[in-house]
Amino acid sequence: MKLFKESSIEVMLAWRNVWKNKRRTILTLLTIMVGCSMIIFFRATQDGSYEKMIEDSIAANTGHIQIHEKGFWDNQSIDYAFIPGEPLQSYLDKNSGIAATSRRVHAAGLVSFKNNTFGTLIQAVEPEREKKVSTLHTTIKPGGRYLTPDDGMRIIIGATLAKNLDAKVGDSIAMISQGFDGSIAAGNFEIVGIFRTLNPRYDQALIIMPMAQAVETFTMMGYLTSIVVRVKNTSDMEKTRDEIRALPESERLEVMGWDELTPELIQAIVMDKLFGYIFYFILLLITAFGVLNTVQMSVFERTRELGIMMAIGTRPRQIVTMVLFESMFISLMGVLLGAAVGSGLGYYFYIHPFDFSGYQKELEQFAMVTTVFPAKLTVSNVVFTSLLTFLFGVLFSIAPARRAAKLNPLKAIRQL
Repeated sequence: MKLFKESSIEVMLAWRNVWKNKRRTILTLLTIMVGCSMIIFFRATQDGSYEKMIEDSIAANTGHIQIHEKGFWDNQSIDYAFIPGEPLQSYLDKNSGIAATSRRVHAAGLVSFKNNTFGTLIQAVEPEREKKVSTLHTTIKPGGRYLTPDDGMRIIIGATLAKNLDAKVGDSIAMISQGFDGSIAAGNFEIVGIFRTLNPRYDQALIIMPMAQAVETFTMMGYLTSIVVRVKNTSDMEKTRDEIRALPESERLEVMGWDELTPELIQAIVMDKLFGYIFYFILLLITAFGVLNTVQMSVFERTRELGIMMAIGTRPRQIVTMVLFESMFISLMGVLLGAAVGSGLGYYFYIHPFDFSGYQKELEQFAMVTTVFPAKLTVSNVVFTSLLTFLFGVLFSIAPARRAAKLNPLKAIRQL
């Protein structure tokens, strides 16, 4: 505040100089506004898209956290099964941050119908609890239904697998696998529903059956291969995962978050963020060079005026301060406008997200599940982008400010 009072003359002169060439100042303000608002908007669409992609990816079947016997995820075998201890079960039941949990049994197998035979992944679930941790029950095609706890020898299968088998709802298919005790697990199961998740891995090979039947078919004897956890807020996943890992019995278990369960999604997001940062840096440079050009031209046009000021006793420090205040005023006004416009765009596309549902079939070819991309506007995005844009504008004006302070008064006064 003291420094501002001591520099009151420089501030006044700087404000006057900013509006000496209104057209150039307005064009510079627009450049800063567009650059700042576009960065805020693009970051909002990126953050919103990532969150939606993550949610869509884990919602169908993965869940936020999965708990397995050590070695299960690498081998995906029914041999890696465990019985959850009391501390783990108590934590899962009492933690207020956990929305729901569901137990599962996984096994590899073969299914056969007519003359068609395919390898498959069999997944046994608790139907009522499963509805709270995944959205697979919402993807059942018309004419079929989801499982109930009393279904017994009934299953639902993926749409691509049903097509490959040439099977439909009501057909009975033969299935053979290995039991937990090493015995042969086999039987004929009636298809009561066909699901279509748009995830090729699920649609091509996944079969869902009731847990009660799996206990008998696979001779599980109280064992299970995984517990799926859904947290209330995705941002709490890491905290919840770390707390589960801290439990004593977790030493023999692998507790994996969605980021470890879907590494390909994380890689895609990291790559997209990298290209995004490069694009944002280019936008920042464009806005900064706009400020640099304006301040430099302003200094050049006022060379004689600056020479006279220095001749009557104005110190170089005061010249630098005045020029920097000019860039600060221009940058600040541009940033405020940019923050307002960027926030407005971000909020609008949060309410009205980009919807590519009409291109769903085309997106399926690239294994893309998400078709609706909302923006996600955050305070940190607006503040950080605005501050960075402002700092770039001020930093790029240091060079012309120092050049102005180094003018030779006599030569500057003679400048036409």
